[in-house]
Amino acid sequence: MSQITIFSASIGNGHNEASKALKEQFEQQGETVTIIDTFHSIHPLLHKTFLELYLRMIEKTPRLWGRLYRYSEEYSWFLVLDQLGTFFCEKLNSIIKKQRTSVMISTHPFVTAFLARLKKKKNLTMPLYTVITDLYLHPAYVRPEIDGYFTASPHIDHFAKEHNLSLEQLFCTGIPIKEIPDINIPRWKLRNDLKLQPDEKTILISGGGLGLGKYEEIIRTLEELQQNIQILCMTGTNKELEEKIRQCKSKHRLHIISYTNQFTNYLRASDLVISKAGGLTVSEALACETPILIYQPVPGHEEDNAQFLVDFGTAVKAERIEDISSHLEDMVFNEETYHQLVSNARKLKKPDAARHIAYVIKQLVRTKQVL
Repeated sequence: MSQITIFSASIGNGHNEASKALKEQFEQQGETVTIIDTFHSIHPLLHKTFLELYLRMIEKTPRLWGRLYRYSEEYSWFLVLDQLGTFFCEKLNSIIKKQRTSVMISTHPFVTAFLARLKKKKNLTMPLYTVITDLYLHPAYVRPEIDGYFTASPHIDHFAKEHNLSLEQLFCTGIPIKEIPDINIPRWKLRNDLKLQPDEKTILISGGGLGLGKYEEIIRTLEELQQNIQILCMTGTNKELEEKIRQCKSKHRLHIISYTNQFTNYLRASDLVISKAGGLTVSEALACETPILIYQPVPGHEEDNAQFLVDFGTAVKAERIEDISSHLEDMVFNEETYHQLVSNARKLKKPDAARHIAYVIKQLVRTKQVL
């Protein structure tokens, strides 16, 4: 039996949710698993610095974040993270020893850089696997110390060839998500169970666990719809946002829902989700067969997620706030458009990604032990 340590980071909620989904699957298969909030475990100040820097960049200077992301596709400036990781090798090594770790899994690219440096510096032989929580494969993910890459991207052949990786190291599994409601339960029934109006078209606005996004602007532009709908505002941990939404006046029925472990129930109960295209949110939406309207994705990784979904016909991107109502009208009230989006989601979704990843890692570890 392996002692598995999943290294996550509380920079956005998606990485933690992916870690929890994996932990659940490994434990069902009899493994012992610990999740480490990596930067916080190294030092709370390091966590605070990373989180504040990330939030400030995507809120105040998102284009700069996007430029850095694009620049790193051609130039390896991101290896500065590996250099930074050198300073924390002793702390990470003590965590691994304390946990008696025999398998390392990372669900955040910054964490992967730190663990790759640790593995090299300490000559560790235990396997390191990285679970990619976006839909696009970026060169910054590649490290010689990584034993396996788990991704939602179907383009693993091209990526392996371009970056001199063995195709046997890449697995198109999807992004790990928690179990979703039975897809055969009608949406009206779920709405009824959640104490929502069962017979009203339902739109969910999501800004991830941190509640990021222009909720008030979106609510205002939805006033243009002729039909009355109910709007689920998933505010995550953002209390300030809750208060702002409470001040909004709307002809539609507004529901403010703070951080909840029933997110996928609300998602499945909705006819459409308006999202900025975070990897976990869109993976859950696909699994729930809920059409996705993308607005203001974070430049860089979320823009790539958005393009991936639009190209596959499972999402529509609104370039301007004024376009949201017309797109929504077509996506929800035009039956042909709606059913096409659902059909495409059905082809792309991977609701069993967590189970698949856990199974593959167990097989890889077993094979390595035999060798």
